Amino acid sequence: MACVAAVFEHATLLINGADSQLLDRLAERLPTTLLAGLFGGGLYVFTLRDRWRRWPYFRAVGQMALLLLVVVLVLEGARWALGPTADDITTRILYYHFLSNYGYWLLVMGGTMLMVRLNDQYGDGGISYLSGFYHRPRQEERIFMFLDMRSSTSIAERLGHTRYFELLNELFADITDPILYSRGEIYQYVGDEISVSWPLRRGIGKQRCIRCFLHIRGKLKARTPHYLARYGLVPVFKAGFHAGPVTTGEVGLVKKERIYSGDVVNTAAHIQNLCNKHGVDNLISGELVALLGAPSMGTMRRIGSTELKGRRQSIELWTMEADGATAQ
Repeated sequence: MACVAAVFEHATLLINGADSQLLDRLAERLPTTLLAGLFGGGLYVFTLRDRWRRWPYFRAVGQMALLLLVVVLVLEGARWALGPTADDITTRILYYHFLSNYGYWLLVMGGTMLMVRLNDQYGDGGISYLSGFYHRPRQEERIFMFLDMRSSTSIAERLGHTRYFELLNELFADITDPILYSRGEIYQYVGDEISVSWPLRRGIGKQRCIRCFLHIRGKLKARTPHYLARYGLVPVFKAGFHAGPVTTGEVGLVKKERIYSGDVVNTAAHIQNLCNKHGVDNLISGELVALLGAPSMGTMRRIGSTELKGRRQSIELWTMEADGATAQ
């Protein structure tokens, strides 16, 4: 933005017959923009983003516009205080200089907020929609985690549709950060189920896929008093993990969506459905356990081999058990 503004100012001055050097315009813009960008962008991303995330975009921009108005007025007032004249009040604070300065920074912050919202909408893989990386189907090795809330039908009947929807919305908000911190990509929301995916190397690295679930388990445990007070219950998720080759590509011309095709997706969903049968909150396929190696947190316990619907060969299942300190 600083470079664009500098080029625009340089061209305007030349068109109107004034002397101008592009390097001088860049030197005027870059330092201020870098400092303000680090401060303003950091303030938004690390402090205001989570608070404003649930607001509509235009409401959040309106709040930012008010906050920015105060900041720009203070800065312009400080400049005027250093050498006040009658003309300064008119031209600097109430006229073109102030309006252009305020509009410039509002555009910068509005663009930043829009990019953050688009990243929230499309996740870490959002850039692939713009680059066309998955315009043609690609073969990939991926890890899938299918999460489902236990006893969801009885909970929905107990709470009613509206309260149940509020519960799901709050649950999905709570588990978002553990997914993002593990560099997972949210694939789909289907009712009370959420599916998460990692490219194989990323998911295996630092055992991120398993850590993601353990962090979700720990966060919901820490939030137990809140859910008991508001809904009268403690939500519990069960998870199924599997890894293998998939075909990845985009479908549709309007509202494009990335989809994964292959036996791995169906197998992960079937594994998750077996959690209740074995009395555990997570099940991991033997293939993924072999790729992960020895666990760096918790304990891996073998469940045994089982037959899955639509699969010729039996599959070996394991579960990750975490001690109290790890879960917290």
